[in-house]
Amino acid sequence: MGHKHSKTADSCAQGDTAFKLFEYQCTTCRSKRPIQYFYKNGKFLPQTPRVVCGECNTSVAVEPFKTVEYGCPSCKRWQKARLPARPIPLNMYNVSVVSCNCGFKGEVNVGRLMDVACCQCWQHRRELCDVWLEDGDELRHYCGNCKDERRCIAQVPKKKGTEPAEDLEYACDECKDVRPVHAEELLRNEGLACCTACNWVGYPEVHPRGHFEKLGLQREAARRGSGTPKKQGSGRSGKKVKPEPDAVAFPMSPVVP
Repeated sequence: MGHKHSKTADSCAQGDTAFKLFEYQCTTCRSKRPIQYFYKNGKFLPQTPRVVCGECNTSVAVEPFKTVEYGCPSCKRWQKARLPARPIPLNMYNVSVVSCNCGFKGEVNVGRLMDVACCQCWQHRRELCDVWLEDGDELRHYCGNCKDERRCIAQVPKKKGTEPAEDLEYACDECKDVRPVHAEELLRNEGLACCTACNWVGYPEVHPRGHFEKLGLQREAARRGSGTPKKQGSGRSGKKVKPEPDAVAFPMSPVVP
């Protein structure tokens, strides 16, 4: 499945506690939310997380799970499965016994179905990747077009009929306008951007989409608090922000082997 560089994995020194992203379903509002599940030395720690739901603000004890995909060897279709969080080694989540709607039941390789883009030729290919790979993570993967192992970017597949939206933005050093930009475009041009408003070319400081709008709202709130008159200007429409993992309200006492 290729070597990966994850945002949540391999980010700590050997022996330190880190986390992987799981999900839970709130028993009150039934919404699905991300949650951090902790591990140490390659094995998940025993834990009974209790969180404050970020949707309904209710304190609940939750049972985290990991949603994975697999290719059914019988019907040849991609299916989804939920793996419950358990105090087991991380690599045990790469294989699971599943039951498909077609009647198949057995052990299969599981992971995340991702669009893998080569950073050299930018060819996309849908692959079953490591179960811990997150959207936007880097990995070393063999590119069939380049005929060599290349640095690649893994992304969650877009729904059919939807156009990929710019996920980053920057303030142009020349005209000071806020311009949207694709992460793929920056990677392809090694960080170089061209402003479509004034044709400025350079290496901008990029931020997630909606950063400058949020900054403007914070400044406006600060001005209101201090009694300063509101400065006239045009607002910008923002993008729906991906929910952050809910914080554990009552952390467990890990049993370290």
